[in-house]
Amino acid sequence: MEIKNLITQLPWHSTRRWGTRHLSKIDKIVLHQELGEADVEAVNNYHIKPNHISPKGCPHICYHYAIRKNGEIVQTNELSSVTWHTKGENISAVGIMVVGNFNGPGYDMGTSEPTKEQIKSIKFLVDYLQKSLRLTNQDIYGHYHFGKPACPGYELQKLVESFRDNLPEGPKVEKSVKEVQKRLNKLGYAAGAEDGIHGIKTLAAIRRFQFTNGLAVDGIMGPKTWSRLIELTK
Repeated sequence: MEIKNLITQLPWHSTRRWGTRHLSKIDKIVLHQELGEADVEAVNNYHIKPNHISPKGCPHICYHYAIRKNGEIVQTNELSSVTWHTKGENISAVGIMVVGNFNGPGYDMGTSEPTKEQIKSIKFLVDYLQKSLRLTNQDIYGHYHFGKPACPGYELQKLVESFRDNLPEGPKVEKSVKEVQKRLNKLGYAAGAEDGIHGIKTLAAIRRFQFTNGLAVDGIMGPKTWSRLIELTK
């Protein structure tokens, strides 16, 4: 699979340019959806004009990579560029935009779903970036981790969580999503069917559990969250 370089082909803002970083600063990948049915070129043109991100316009399209509906991967900025795709995380994150308008939490106006070709390309690109930047599965995020619940939508959120697959071993308890669902349901957190699928209901239940127990509300069943869940369901 190839990555097509469009960095110089896509038009730039007449005067504005990105700040830069050393690649050692990168510690995460953030997946986004376009939230529209345009193409990469149209998104770029929108970004370099006055827009919701900047009234002065952005230097270039605000992602490092984009994936078209046919699965084509295009690089739109250098990895050393600090683009504006995830507020508070830009200095350390690589932004990937998936073309399409997908349903997500709080957003039911979706007009498409990720294609099989896009899913395949996301997996390829994530693997490529992990190897190039020495990142782990725990370094893969969706925009929903940073305050945008609908991005990148239900299907890609499931994909992100499958990458992360971070349910740890607990004391004398088998590591499994089904076990987490069972224990959350026992406490009344409505994790959905105990089917071993780390879906939206399970993710939401984990976050509710974290909130009510004074834990970091990140939707991740890390060691502190897992230990507290074990303690409350002995």
